[in-house]
Amino acid sequence: MLAPTFRRPIHMLCAAGAPIIGVLGGLFVVTAALGAEPVESFPSRPIHIILPFTPGGGTDVIARKLAPGMQQRLGQSVVIDNRPGGNARIGANLVAKSEPDGYNLLLTTSGAFVIAPFIGGRPPYDSLKDFAPITVIARSPILIVAGPKAPIASIADLVAFAKRAPGKVTYASSGVGGPPHLAAEMLKQAAGFDMLMIPYSGTGDVNVALLRGDVDIAVGALAAVLPLLQQKDVKALAVTSAKRSFALPNVPSIGETVPGYDLSVWFAIAAAAGTPRPIVEKIRAAVHGALSEPGVTEALARDGAEIETSTPEELSAIMQADYDKFGTLIKSLNLKE
Repeated sequence: MLAPTFRRPIHMLCAAGAPIIGVLGGLFVVTAALGAEPVESFPSRPIHIILPFTPGGGTDVIARKLAPGMQQRLGQSVVIDNRPGGNARIGANLVAKSEPDGYNLLLTTSGAFVIAPFIGGRPPYDSLKDFAPITVIARSPILIVAGPKAPIASIADLVAFAKRAPGKVTYASSGVGGPPHLAAEMLKQAAGFDMLMIPYSGTGDVNVALLRGDVDIAVGALAAVLPLLQQKDVKALAVTSAKRSFALPNVPSIGETVPGYDLSVWFAIAAAAGTPRPIVEKIRAAVHGALSEPGVTEALARDGAEIETSTPEELSAIMQADYDKFGTLIKSLNLKE
């Protein structure tokens, strides 16, 4: 596998006493030799899609479904390169520091751009300045369900029940600062009620806790929590997106009860800041073409995700809006990890 390239300064070593014109001439020759390839030649070598997560997850599945279609349209190999760690920061930073030539792309969820900057210290990259947005790929909502023992069948029931017993209602989520946790906290603020989070190490533990009656509510990624609905008396309360999910058309959105509420996890692809616009457009066209293939649509649907595309400017606006929204929310919660 080819290693991604990184921006590095060009150091010129000159003999003592060399005329300044010689130095400048040498600098010109080296710069010309190392100059970027003509945009019209892109791509002339394999492209790397950097995934800041371990293999096998939802983002990994999406990337591996996209790669063949992109490869067909770009005429070069598209290599999947998993670089997990640091709450997606390791992979994201690798792309942010790479050459702005379109050969190293970041495919990740919204969290790397709009949540990671506010939890666990400042990342080594600027989410809004160090990337060239290319396109949104898909969106997926969070699903909120009530357990068999909870006398709750809707978001309105949840709000009313929690207000009658402040601090008594509990909900399970897989980790502090993740989208499910933030979705629940945003709902609490928007509807003016309280419930206590019980963090678990993974979705499997969340599901077990709900079925066992250890918690009243479970909040998680739609694909992860969906299997719970096969269990008797587990009730789907709502999805967190602005509209209903195609995977659960009979389950309301929170916005139907709490006007203006909207939270979804989006997947996007970006390059290093400074990547020429013609290259960005070539990549965007290849991604959009690959997304039109049935196998990709089916893979996304299995994870409860819906295809959504955008222009670079639209993705930039989405990043800015969610950066502001999550930044305000996380600061209000005083989350440190």
